[in-house]
Amino acid sequence: MSRAEIEKITNLPYAAWVEPYDSRQIVLSSRLRLARNLAGRPFPNRLDDTAATALAQEVADCLTKLTPENDWQLLRLDDLLQAEKGVLLEKHLLSRDILQHTPGRLLAVNGLQSLAVMINEEDHLRMQVILPGLQLAAGWQQLSVLDDKLALGLDFAYDEKLGFLTSCPSNLGTGLRASVMLHLPALHLTNKLEGIFRQLPQVGLTVRGVYGEGSQSQSGLYQISNQISLGYSEDDIISRLQQLVEEIIANEMQAREWLRQNRLPWLQDRVGRAVGALANAWLLSSGEAMEHISMLRLGLAMGLCDSIGYQELNLMMLSVQTPFLQVGASKELNEFERDQCRAALTRRFFSK
Repeated sequence: MSRAEIEKITNLPYAAWVEPYDSRQIVLSSRLRLARNLAGRPFPNRLDDTAATALAQEVADCLTKLTPENDWQLLRLDDLLQAEKGVLLEKHLLSRDILQHTPGRLLAVNGLQSLAVMINEEDHLRMQVILPGLQLAAGWQQLSVLDDKLALGLDFAYDEKLGFLTSCPSNLGTGLRASVMLHLPALHLTNKLEGIFRQLPQVGLTVRGVYGEGSQSQSGLYQISNQISLGYSEDDIISRLQQLVEEIIANEMQAREWLRQNRLPWLQDRVGRAVGALANAWLLSSGEAMEHISMLRLGLAMGLCDSIGYQELNLMMLSVQTPFLQVGASKELNEFERDQCRAALTRRFFSK
């Protein structure tokens, strides 16, 4: 793939985060991922570079042959600049794990960047769909179709008792990991999150940060996902997660109403300060920008400001991240330069 084609993929706006979908604006995106391995082959961590490269080519050929309607773009990780890998990580098209090992690793992504397949990550295939808002059922429908088509050309490792065989035991069974990205600023501000999250493991769910396992939350953003897939059907997993997310949304809405009734001047001040900083600052760290964007997003949802729309705000949330800044600048930026570029970017959003 040429440098121009790679840049087109990394620069493309990310619909799953950018496009407004739900009027509540609490769930940013729904992501579903299937883990699959080829029968009779060692897991990726036991493949040498030659075998990994051959397997990747086999899977890529099958993708393009059996699902040509997706117009797959194939990216070799060895061909990507460090900042471009960072952009794809921010878009949740790559994982941190696959970035640790590049030989024989491929990413296939469709034109809308709603479907992606990581090849030779922790498993031979990690198929995923990511959609804006709370669309778990629609996402599973798309992912199931892709899985069925690939099964016509690839022999997936399967056991009658254990289900689909995976590198990590937590993915045995369906191999399905369903997750939603939620923005929960009011629950954070009212100190209600810990009590809610403490109950998740009891129903087979877990909470993670923005980048998945081992990562931290950024400014009220959390991922909720199923913890295990063995012993449950795909419909069970999706239904359980959907129900729990709806309950969390109701709690967030209640917390927002409590803030309106009991802390409105304080909240208006926080939102106003966020607008002032994003529209006028000349230096902004990543943490500062995300905190202000989070507060502005809350203010927009509660009708406390109208100086920007959700689509621009969601795009800003991505654009202020360091990899996007460095790809835009076409060079490595030091910390001071990043803070300058970040502030200039947020000012431009408001000047429009």
